[in-house]
Amino acid sequence: MKWDHLYIAGLGAWLPEPLPVTEAVRAGRYAEERRAARDYVSVCVAEDVAPPDMAVRAGRAAMEQSRLAPEEFSLLLHASLWYQGLDIWPSASYVAAGTVGRPVAAFDVQQRCNGALGAIELAGAHLTAGVGGGSAALVTTGDRFAPPEVDRWNMHDYNVYGDGGTAMVLSTRGGFARVLSTVTVADNALEGAARGDRPLRPAPAGGAAIDLVARSREYLAAHDAKQVELRTGRVITQARSQALSHARTSMREISRVVIGATGRFEGGWHFHHLLSVPESATTWEYGRTTGHIGAGDWTAGLAWLLRTRAVVPGDRVLLLGGGAGYSCTAAVVEITDQPEW
Repeated sequence: MKWDHLYIAGLGAWLPEPLPVTEAVRAGRYAEERRAARDYVSVCVAEDVAPPDMAVRAGRAAMEQSRLAPEEFSLLLHASLWYQGLDIWPSASYVAAGTVGRPVAAFDVQQRCNGALGAIELAGAHLTAGVGGGSAALVTTGDRFAPPEVDRWNMHDYNVYGDGGTAMVLSTRGGFARVLSTVTVADNALEGAARGDRPLRPAPAGGAAIDLVARSREYLAAHDAKQVELRTGRVITQARSQALSHARTSMREISRVVIGATGRFEGGWHFHHLLSVPESATTWEYGRTTGHIGAGDWTAGLAWLLRTRAVVPGDRVLLLGGGAGYSCTAAVVEITDQPEW
């Protein structure tokens, strides 16, 4: 989708203090071999803040930066991976009440790690269509990966999960960055990679730790691993190529790439290899210090680039992310101004 009048007007992040990975290794929670292979330095760990409260804090910061009044918002989309503090409870409504206000429509987006990037496209369509009469939308994320159900260090082969909340204000009236294009590509037959051969239950099992590693192995045991890899890669490359095409931009014109904070793969392979760019052009330098904060990696990564002045007005940035399902969203953003922090 090519966007003519969609802007980023505010960014916010609430991240707890990072815990050095070496401490987890010394405590026996994380294997030294995995530390060396995945290359994380630290991971953000929250002790007593619920995920929706993280999102509210980040949302208020993003709104303050945008200088937009709550009356200008007509939508809030809240993305998360896991438990939000209560069962059978509308966390998006709670986040909206704490940020944009009572009358704003609020919905939870549950497309795993791709929730917030995909929500940019959903919010853009909502604003462009004039639904609700508003000119702005708030996209938030919030997650805390806590035991006993979640072992942040070992739940996934490649990820170590960090806690935190993020927020992005989208506006049709202006901002410090222009969204040039977004594209979402999906292959829903790959959802089994996150399910394995587990039967769907009529009710939660309770007590058992979530083991995504086992589920992935179960799926690959019943499918051609090479084909799974190729299909996943095809979704990623299609999203990237189409987003660049819609934005009339080449990879040579991309200054930086915001990637998910996924640890290195076998042999040191990482996303910069897939994109044929130097690693320094990605946000791995930052992501390896936060851990994978779920759907919030891309908002936090873009905020880091702007805050550190790693990008300046005139630069174009590619946000490239995906999530179990499998879906991938790519967005091309042009920096038009330097926001105040």
